[in-house]
Amino acid sequence: MNRPAQRIIVAVLALVLVIPLGAIGLSSVFGPQDEEEQQAAESSQGAENAENPENPENRPTADPDDQPPRPELPRPEEPAGLTEQSSEGAEATLTYLLESYSYMMSSGDVSVWEDSVDPQCQVCATFLDNAQLLADQGGYLVDGDFEVHSASFEGTGEPPASGEVTADFTQEASVLVDDPNLQASRLDEVSGQLVAQIAWDGDRWRVTDMSIAPEGGGTGGGASDAGGAAG
Repeated sequence: MNRPAQRIIVAVLALVLVIPLGAIGLSSVFGPQDEEEQQAAESSQGAENAENPENPENRPTADPDDQPPRPELPRPEEPAGLTEQSSEGAEATLTYLLESYSYMMSSGDVSVWEDSVDPQCQVCATFLDNAQLLADQGGYLVDGDFEVHSASFEGTGEPPASGEVTADFTQEASVLVDDPNLQASRLDEVSGQLVAQIAWDGDRWRVTDMSIAPEGGGTGGGASDAGGAAG
């Protein structure tokens, strides 16, 4: 994937919420595009790249010294619940992922997520890949902390071995510096509901898939469509 297209997805991941799908391409992360739409997007992107490969979106340039400084955040401590086979442990796992997100996106330290997501989770892999790419190209997120208002777990087994965690959250406004030489992107405060499939691996809980619940539509019964993330 070329760098400009990757920048758009990084911006989407910084939001992680329900917004109009056409705004910045949320469907490219949490679901596959229609084939015709995808071909049109690729064609448009290719034309932009040919016109100006260094800055195909024609964004205003910026002096790196004028960018907001990279936050120096402490690494969040893992709560004990991550290794407890209980509904509370499952809820703590998704809560920890959201609450450690701004640290990961500002520092590039993806280890805070790696131990709590399944290697086969495609959406999770997209988050991790984009966080790493953002760091590799000198980018970072400023602010954007998540507040988890509530989390609930529905699972099977006693103790539970798998299930679904639904979290209601708000992410504060943030600034995404994806390229220090280009104008940063300002992202508004948003709220939404994240639904995660989660499983016990014998030692700890791991997220196996996740998606955004349709606005006003509840959990929608799972996150099976989330696996079509672009990578």
